[in-house]
This record gives sequence, structure tokens and C-alpha cells, in this order.
Amino acid sequence: MRTLWAVALALFSVGCAGQKFAYPGEKLWERFPLEGQRLWEYTNEDTTVEYSLAIEKSGSTLVDGKERVILAHTAIDSEGGEVLLHELEWSTDADDGIELWSWTDFTADSAGVVTTYDPPIQMAAREMNAGDVVTTTTGPGTFTGEYLGLGDCPNNWSNDTWECAQISLTSDVGGEPFTGTYYIAMSYGMSWMEPVEVGGKWVLANAVFGADE
Repeated sequence: MRTLWAVALALFSVGCAGQKFAYPGEKLWERFPLEGQRLWEYTNEDTTVEYSLAIEKSGSTLVDGKERVILAHTAIDSEGGEVLLHELEWSTDADDGIELWSWTDFTADSAGVVTTYDPPIQMAAREMNAGDVVTTTTGPGTFTGEYLGLGDCPNNWSNDTWECAQISLTSDVGGEPFTGTYYIAMSYGMSWMEPVEVGGKWVLANAVFGADE
């Protein structure tokens, strides 16, 4: 009987050794919430920056079954004056991950200069492991998103220390306001941002969430 058990265990061990169970990766699309009403306010870690940054969901459209959401980026000075900088058109879902469809620049022309990406820039696939990279060649250039892993990302709004997925987005063109490093928490969205063009680290100071009316 002992001999039979030894043989059975040996066969079981061989079978297990031949199988590789790979972790499918972090579900990054779940960390980029766009549903409902959304408003985030950020202050720069550099105290010499004399304005704060508000990012607000200003609209959405349904195109081919995918919801595309407009996030408006507005600079707010110490006296409450507001200047619309740009708008970014994002989508996030379990099929295609986090995608950027267009951006509109209001700094050079108050009417807005639109840059459209076809295919859209994929900042992150639906699931990624640390070190995984996605590359998109589209219209104006080539963009690379890299998942850097999980890390703490405390902010000035929550008393809790959040854990964030760190995602880097780079471009071979330059000049886009959305390239840089993002630190994204589950359910709440971006806790920190380090955009290359805007500069510095922007830390969450306030947030307002609500259901669609």
C-alpha cells in the first residue's frame, strides 16, 4: 500500500511541475473610473506653482458601443479665476483597457485645436503585469504605455494611504499634456500625476463623485 501511495504522489508531483499558472495581471481598466459625475482637484508639490488643477468630467458620447468620456483640465488661480487648458477624451473597459481618443488644446486658440488618434492610444491593456508594455502607432506618432507595478500613493484628500497602479505613458513626438506617470487608485482614480509637459507632481486635494442624473 505504501508503494502505491508513493507512486501516486510521484505522478501527481510530475503533473503539477509540468503546469505553469501565470498571474493574468492587474485589471488596470478598473482603476480608471469614468462613470457618474467626476471632479478631481490637485495641487502641485512645488509650492511656487500658484495655481491648482481641476479635472472634471464634462461630457460623454457612445460610439460603436463604447463610452468615450471628456475630461476637462482647468487651471484655477488663488483668486478663483479659471482658464481651460485642454480636454482629453478617454475610454476604459474590460475589452481594450484604457484608451485615449483625442485631445483639444485651448492654450493656443480659445476655440480649441483638436488632435484625434485613430487608432486610439492604448495607455494600458485590460490586464498587465509589472514591466509589461503596450505600444500604439497612430497618426501623429508612437506612444508607449508601461505598467510599473503597485505602490503607496498618499494624498491630501484622504487620510488613508492608498495603493496605486503606476502607469507611464511616453511619446516619440512630445508636446502632449497627457504624457507622464500616473498613480491610479481603485475606485477613486488618480492620486498623483507627473505630466511631462505641465511639470511637477500633482497631488489630489479634493474629489467629488456622484451618480449620473
